[in-house]
Amino acid sequence: MLKSVITSDGRKIVYDLQIKKVKNVNVRIKPDGMVYVSANKRVPIKFIDDFVVSKADFVFEVLEKFSSEVELKQYFTESQLKDFILQFCKIIYPYYEALGIKYPVIKFRKMTSRWGSCNSSKGIITFNTQLMYAPTECVEYVVWHEFTHFLQPNHSKYFYMELEKVCPDWKLLRKELKGISV
Repeated sequence: MLKSVITSDGRKIVYDLQIKKVKNVNVRIKPDGMVYVSANKRVPIKFIDDFVVSKADFVFEVLEKFSSEVELKQYFTESQLKDFILQFCKIIYPYYEALGIKYPVIKFRKMTSRWGSCNSSKGIITFNTQLMYAPTECVEYVVWHEFTHFLQPNHSKYFYMELEKVCPDWKLLRKELKGISV
């Protein structure tokens, strides 16, 4: 990663540039205040800097939001979260078992950009331990979401049709999760 500094209206933006196989230049701001930009190796640095300048108002708005956020509410300890998820998996599993799904290996780890992941070919679901900052119903939604990937391994309309059957308020819960910055 390359560290770059640009100035917009007398304000500095420090960002880390990551060169990777992407079609567009992307700007991401993490809750810790770090700004990340990803771009293809063929994109000139001047273009990237100009792009970041064009997004300066957005960057400063998000940085301000993160700096003024109240302390996160912790709903679970890590141990309680793991116990809760394991119990909830056992409760919902009969639905998926009836559809021919084998009980998955359940793992936990701290993730930076996802609440959970499912490797349907290997039968593994991994949950983000940062879910301890999410309310119970949001944690349940993540469990339903990841189990549904055994039926639809993508995020197609069919995936959401399946998810809707077991978690009708998934849109509201997903929106609530997006508001949690960890």
